[in-house]
Amino acid sequence: MVTITVRDVVRLALPEGTAVVAGAAGLGRQVSWIATLRATLPAFAELRGGELALLSVEAARALDSRLTLAVLVRRLAQAPVPIAGVAALGVITPEDQQAAEEARLPLLHLPDGIDLREVEREITRLITDYEAQFERRAAQLYDLLTQRSLQGGGIGGLLDILHERTGQSVACYAPNGVIRAQRGRGQARLALQALRPSGRGETSLLNQQIWVEPIGNSSVPTGYVAIAGTALDPWDRTAVQRGALALALELAKEQAVQAAEERLRGDFIASILAGPPADMAAAIQRGQELGYTLTAPHTAVLVHIDDASAATLGRAAANIQNELKRLNINAPISRRESNVLCMLPLPTVSRAREVAEQLRERLLLDHPNVVLAVGMPAAHLSEWRRTLEEAEQALSLGRQIFGNDRVLAFGDLGVYRLLIRLRETPELWSFYRETLASLAEYDKRQHADLIKTLEAYFNNLGNLRATSEALHVHRNTLLYRIERIKEISGMDLDNAEEHFALWLAVRAHRILSTLEEG
Repeated sequence: MVTITVRDVVRLALPEGTAVVAGAAGLGRQVSWIATLRATLPAFAELRGGELALLSVEAARALDSRLTLAVLVRRLAQAPVPIAGVAALGVITPEDQQAAEEARLPLLHLPDGIDLREVEREITRLITDYEAQFERRAAQLYDLLTQRSLQGGGIGGLLDILHERTGQSVACYAPNGVIRAQRGRGQARLALQALRPSGRGETSLLNQQIWVEPIGNSSVPTGYVAIAGTALDPWDRTAVQRGALALALELAKEQAVQAAEERLRGDFIASILAGPPADMAAAIQRGQELGYTLTAPHTAVLVHIDDASAATLGRAAANIQNELKRLNINAPISRRESNVLCMLPLPTVSRAREVAEQLRERLLLDHPNVVLAVGMPAAHLSEWRRTLEEAEQALSLGRQIFGNDRVLAFGDLGVYRLLIRLRETPELWSFYRETLASLAEYDKRQHADLIKTLEAYFNNLGNLRATSEALHVHRNTLLYRIERIKEISGMDLDNAEEHFALWLAVRAHRILSTLEEG
C-alpha cells in the first residue's frame, strides 16, 4: 500500500493553481481519506485522523457566521487524532494563515471557480488507486507541456510548468552541458548552475539530489533537463521524463525555425558575395527585414573545424548564433561547405578580434579543434567579398605561421599580406626562381632541411647559438648547412641586399606553397 502525503495530493490530485499558503512544514503528513464540510453542525464529524479537510470558506460561514477558517483550523488541529491538512476554496486571510502556521497544519488554497466535488473525486482516485492516478496525472502533465509549446511558451514556459507541478528547481541544458534556462531558487538553483550534465542518471551537488534526463536521442541528445531538491521522489523523475519529451519537440521546432532562417540568411549572404547588388538600396532593405544593419562596417570571421560533417557545422552555427545573441550582436551567418561564415557588424579589427576570441572560447567546449580567422573591416557591401578572402587567407596561411591556438587575423600576417597579392604574378615566381627555387629542389631531392634551417636563422636574427638550439643541431652542423645554402643558392648572407632577398624569398615560399596545395 502506497503512503499518500499532503505533498502527493497537491501534486497528483489538486487542480492547477493550488497554492500552499501556510504550514508547509507539514506537507509530509500522511493522508488517509477526505473529510468534507457537513450541511449541519458539527462541521466535521467522526474524524479518525489523517483526513484532508475539504471545504468552502463561504459555506462554512453560512453554516455558522462565527466559523471562520482560522477557527476551523484551530479546532481541527486540536482533535485527539490530528488531521493531515486543510484544502479551502475562497478568501484566506492572514489570520487564517497564522493559525495554520502555529498548528503546523498544511493550508492549501484552491483556485477560484473549481468544483469541490471534482476535487474530492480526484483525491479519492489517488488514495484508492495510486498508480492509475499517477499515470493519469503524468499524461495530463505531458498534454499541458505540449499545449504550452504549441502556444509558443518556449523552453522557459515548459520549465515554468515543471517547476510549478513539482515544486522543485529545474533547468535545461545545451548538448555540451551549458545551461540554457532554469527555474527555482536557493541551493537547488545553485546546484543546477554548477551542474554540467553528460548523461541520464542521478547525482548530488551542494547537498542537493539531482536527476538528469537527456532530451531526444539518448546517444546523441539535443540537450538535457534536470531537476534538483533536497529529496526527489518518483513524481519528480516522471515529471522530468515527460518534460524531456516535450522539450524534444520544442527543440525540434526551434531547430526547424533556425534552419529556415539560416537558409534565408545564407542565400542572402551568398547573393551579396556573388557581386555588388544592382540595387543597393533594395539589398539594404532586405537586410533590415532579416534584422541586419548593413550600412555599418562588417568584418568576416570564418569558423573552421577540420573534417566537419554538415551536422557538426550546423551545431557550430547554432552555438555561434546563441553566443552572439548573448553578446547582443545580430550578425549574418552562413554555413558553407567546410566552415561557417559570420559577418560581424563591427567597425574595428580590435573589436572583431575580441568577439572572435569570445566565440572561440565558447566553441572550444564542443569542438576542440576549432579555428577562427578574421579579415579586415569592410565599410560597404561591395567590400564583403574582400574581407571574406582576407579571412580565408588568414586561415590558410595563419595556421602555418601561428598554429591553431589563437584567433588568426589577416592584420597579423605582416609582409605576407603583400606577398598574397602577388602570388599569382610572374614577377614573384621569377624572383622565387632566382633566389630560393634551387634550395627547394635540393631539399625535395635529398630530403634535406636547408629552407627550414634558413628560416630558423632569420627568425633568430642570425644568432648561431639560438638557431642551433631552435633546430636541435650542433653548431658545426649549422655552419655546414649555411655554407651549403650559399653554395646551392649562389646568394651571400653577408651581403645586405642578398640577405634581404633570401629573407623575402623564404616568406614567398610559404605563400607559393599554399597556392600549390590549393
